[in-house]
Amino acid sequence: MGWRERRKPRRLRSRWLPGYWLRHPLTTLVLLVALLAVIVPLEVRSIHRTHRLDNYGVQTEATVREVHAQGRNSYVLLAFTTADGRQVVAEVTDYRWRPEPQVGDVATVRYDPEDPRRNVRDVRIGAGHLESVVVIAVTVLFGVGGGVLLWRTRSVWRQNAEDWRSGHHFA
Repeated sequence: MGWRERRKPRRLRSRWLPGYWLRHPLTTLVLLVALLAVIVPLEVRSIHRTHRLDNYGVQTEATVREVHAQGRNSYVLLAFTTADGRQVVAEVTDYRWRPEPQVGDVATVRYDPEDPRRNVRDVRIGAGHLESVVVIAVTVLFGVGGGVLLWRTRSVWRQNAEDWRSGHHFA
């Protein structure tokens, strides 16, 4: 009689414990769907905003009111007058000034007449369609590729989760 026969049967662990559901293939599927559901709409919104600026944007001169140099999170506050005479102060993160902007500098910007406060871009920065399309393509590629890989290996993942639950795992 070996050690396997004398061993007491273990009580099954709960399916709600992280050890089980982190090994389960459904968790990965939920994460893949969440990734697609967050990144793709953000990038589509970016494409839409760029499209609005390129096709309906109005060019004007703006004066720099404040400069906030915070590394990657740098932005400037610009003041300008829209074509219909409204005074607008906008926060702009897409700017390209050489040398760095100073309070009182004048820059040419393009703004969306429907949303002049939030959709403003320095004219020296081109359209950003390519970056957004690449991000969407890579996200969908990883999402679909991950889904196919998950589908092909789902039985292994489920068995791993059940082995953990029953205590017959070696991890």
